[in-house]
Formats: sequence, C-alpha cells, structure tokens
Amino acid sequence: MPHTIGKAMATAIAACGLTAAAAAPAWAGSPDVRNVPQQYEGLIRQAAVTCDAVNGPLLAAQIEQESEWDPNAVSSIGAQGIAQFLPGTWDAYGVDANGDGTASPFDPADAIITQGIYMCDLVSQVSTVPADPTTALLWAYNAGPQATRDANGQPPTAEAEQYANRIINELIPKYTP
Repeated sequence: MPHTIGKAMATAIAACGLTAAAAAPAWAGSPDVRNVPQQYEGLIRQAAVTCDAVNGPLLAAQIEQESEWDPNAVSSIGAQGIAQFLPGTWDAYGVDANGDGTASPFDPADAIITQGIYMCDLVSQVSTVPADPTTALLWAYNAGPQATRDANGQPPTAEAEQYANRIINELIPKYTP
C-alpha cells in the first residue's frame, strides 16, 4: 500500500522525536504562500505544517536560494536536488514522501517534505544560539548546526550570513501572501 505524504511526515516526525503540535514561536507563520511554481505549492504547504517552527514562505525562499526550483540541481560540494541536501544529511533525514518506494533528494516531493522535517529538527539543535531564531535556523541549514552553535550568535561563515540575509530580507517577502 503506497504511503501518503501525511503518513510519511508523521512517521518521519516521530522518528526524529519531534512533535507537530509544539507551541509556535513568534516568528512562525502560515503554510500559505504566493509566487511558488504551481507544481510545488501543495508540497510547500504540506512541509510547512510539519511543525510550528517553519512556514511556507520560509521553505519556498530557501528553495529559491538553494536551487532556483531546479529538482536536478547539484552543487559544487555535492548538495543534491531542489532543497540541496548533502548525502549524509539526506541519509539521516530523507523520506519517501510520495510512497514510490525510493527516497530521493532529486524527487521534489521527497525533498520538500524532508526539508520541512529537517528544519524542524534544526530548531531544537540551535535553540540556544543567542541570535534571531530564523537567522540561526538558516545558518544551521547552510553551514550546519554544529558550526552554528560553535559561532555562538555570530554567522558561522560569510556564506551563511549572506544566505540568511537574502532569504530574510528579499525572498521571504516575495513568498509571503
């Protein structure tokens, strides 16, 4: 029997020890988005309700920054797919969200749902970083949670700083209804 995205999300959330009903931080928002390519809008909305700590505009903005919505993108350091997962991160978090029997970072359904799951896990990993929670979350997605914690409230890399600034200041507004 094929898994539904909802079932895959529930299973992955439980496997990561997360709860979907956590109290929403002040910076959390709605799954509603605008300007998302039509074929991905439903996936963004579904991933955005994985936990209260992420929202549709944030996930959409990350995807534009990461891959420009290209499901076949591969970065110079080996990050793969529309959400640009490194192989080790994919191995730890990747889910078969569309139930086709394969979890692939090149499958937009798998990657976008996994992006929501991973972002929710990162929230707990960087919750003690003395920085704006959205900024710290984006630094962690870009540079890794350990580098973000080690930087203790400062950008872990110049790239992570630029990444977070562009997403927060330019791209989230583009995707916010």
